[in-house]
Amino acid sequence: MKKTSLITLLALLSATAKAEESQALLANSTFTAPEITVSGKKGDLLQNVTGKESALLNPSQMSVYKVIGMMPSISQQSVDPYGLADTVNYHEAFRFRGVEATAGGVPGTTANVEGLPVTGRPGGGATIYDLENFENIAVYSGVMPANIGLGIADVGGKIDMTIRRPEEKFGVTFKQSIGSHDFSRTYLRIDTGNLGGGLRAFASGSTSYAEKWKGYGSSNRNNLMFGMIEEFSDSVKLETFVTWSKGNIHPYKALKWDEIQDIDSAYDTDYGNDPAKYDYYGYNKNEFEDWMVMANLEVKTGDNSKLNIKPYYWSDKGYYMETITQNSQNMIRRWDIDHDLKGILAEYTTKLGGADLDFGYLYHTQKRPGPPTSWKNYTLNGSALQFKNWSILSDGSDHVLHEPFIEAKYRTGDWLLEGGVKYVNYTLPSILTYDTTGIVDVSYDDALATDPAIVAAKSAESTKSFSRLFPDVRLTRMIGDDTTVHLAYGENYVTHVDIYPYFISQYSTSFQPKGITFEQLWDARQMEISRNLELGLKMNGRNWSIEPTIYYATHKNKQAVLYDPNLDATYPINNADAKGYGFEFEAEYKPSSALKCYGSFSWNRFSFDQDIRSDAPGNPILAIEGNQVPDAPEFMAKGIVSYTVGDFTISPVVRYSSARYGDVRHQQKIDGATLVDLDLTWSTAMAGFRNVDCSLSFINLFDKKYVSLISTSDYKTLNSSYQPGAPFTVVASVAVHY
Repeated sequence: MKKTSLITLLALLSATAKAEESQALLANSTFTAPEITVSGKKGDLLQNVTGKESALLNPSQMSVYKVIGMMPSISQQSVDPYGLADTVNYHEAFRFRGVEATAGGVPGTTANVEGLPVTGRPGGGATIYDLENFENIAVYSGVMPANIGLGIADVGGKIDMTIRRPEEKFGVTFKQSIGSHDFSRTYLRIDTGNLGGGLRAFASGSTSYAEKWKGYGSSNRNNLMFGMIEEFSDSVKLETFVTWSKGNIHPYKALKWDEIQDIDSAYDTDYGNDPAKYDYYGYNKNEFEDWMVMANLEVKTGDNSKLNIKPYYWSDKGYYMETITQNSQNMIRRWDIDHDLKGILAEYTTKLGGADLDFGYLYHTQKRPGPPTSWKNYTLNGSALQFKNWSILSDGSDHVLHEPFIEAKYRTGDWLLEGGVKYVNYTLPSILTYDTTGIVDVSYDDALATDPAIVAAKSAESTKSFSRLFPDVRLTRMIGDDTTVHLAYGENYVTHVDIYPYFISQYSTSFQPKGITFEQLWDARQMEISRNLELGLKMNGRNWSIEPTIYYATHKNKQAVLYDPNLDATYPINNADAKGYGFEFEAEYKPSSALKCYGSFSWNRFSFDQDIRSDAPGNPILAIEGNQVPDAPEFMAKGIVSYTVGDFTISPVVRYSSARYGDVRHQQKIDGATLVDLDLTWSTAMAGFRNVDCSLSFINLFDKKYVSLISTSDYKTLNSSYQPGAPFTVVASVAVHY
């Protein structure tokens, strides 16, 4: 299946590898460089320009979101040049075509591994992997096949990561990186090669550390990964992969609107080092330990058919600590997290009557949070934390998903027809909220062991389920030998669960006086559904390629904080409508074997279709119809030029993002910014090594001061927060391949 858009995990390194010539447009195009294979519709243009081991966009090699930032319609913001501490409101600052795919407390990430939803949120999530262990990253925006985007949500788009398998020959890769702000990262991978009997394996490990570029604190992460393949015969193969990761992160302080107005001061403002104050950096941190285990049993049942069975398990344990303000009182909140997910994907591919068919079924269960199961609040007694109360204590119930699908592909002459459907049966967890009166500062399990009473008004004892078919269809026409045009339609989904902490925090002031129970709001949850239509063209010349695309999308049941006249209350409700439309353009130009150029441009509009009632006194109408949603730039332009002389490559990169807003009323405008990076790489085979790569990368070369992360949501009207972007950073790396 052709992928909607694609970029390699190690994008923007030197362009030392020679680009493969374009394949027939109706075939699966493939670009091969040392240790990387890239195939797909979009992103292969970029890959023809870039090389194989960049530290330029992702020197920590653990942030998948920083890797894909050059793609059109991808808005990725960052406060940390190394991607170690890029969290905002418990998730990544990332948008597809203006859509924030993980907004509203969605308990899943945008990243799948081998098609499996083995990353979750809140918690350690998608940063637990060393990206050197992946050979491919596919990015799907809008329309996607039914066998892609499996999991709790796929609205906006999906990222799918493919693991780099154990090599056929023995090999060692060692990489050492150092950089600004005491950054250091060591990565080692050993491939056993073929051990006989069809067995081969790899093991890798990394350790990364960086101090914050302002304020106090640091971040470090240690990763281990193991992979093994056993080929029992020509027809039966078993693959097993295990990942362990532990991270200790000190995030950057979010700033208010008035604080970000003085951008010079914002670059110096952060958490302090006085434990007698609430903004002490030691009270604002998170720590998580993650395990992931997955397998793939592949059985070939014929010349053109096979069965894949993929069980998986992911465990995430840790906590967030952060300073909060409630009713004008400062407190320290600790959110303990101990959740896991597990499931199995069965998939059968075959050919029938000239059509390629893919049948599959995913069963997935995921324990809360989110929404949260426990919050504890503390105050300060001198320099010591003093327990105040439990603000949330609830049971550990499960999300449950059943997702069968079928996808087909049929070629006839110059036409290619692709399409399918998946059936989503998703059940939200029941939630039992407990009375915490008399429960002291103990662990979550010990608190439940006191057998607290259930608070019925704050609970939803019944589950809430959604069932629906989600179709997709794509028609592609070959025009001549080097042009294709496609028309595609597809539907996506997401369900928000942040109504629970909102209800608990507002219960005594907004809901209890009116006799409103949580069960009423939980039962009223609706699944947000997007309908996506796109028309695209791809043209290849002798030394150039272009890919323009136009798209249109509607969103029904989009969440917004609205006044509900039926309950006479204001809360996050799913009854808003929104639409998005825009234009994407990618281009590649190679005037010579030494000079390669890539550029992307996008115009993305995403807005509500109606005005909304605010949560202010009197519920006044807010005239926001047609306003671009917060944190979504309307225009983006990105480009890279890569010039090679012998073994040396220079690659300047320019990225432009237009103005954004921190609120849906457009009262808090954030100016656009243009950033310049530069990558210098020397790569050669020497001293018996297969290859030696040396790179020197300059991030934010001209030390531009700008606003990066905005902590907000499409529906928020007040209280957004902001963070400045990473300053000038230098990273040097040496990678040795044996």
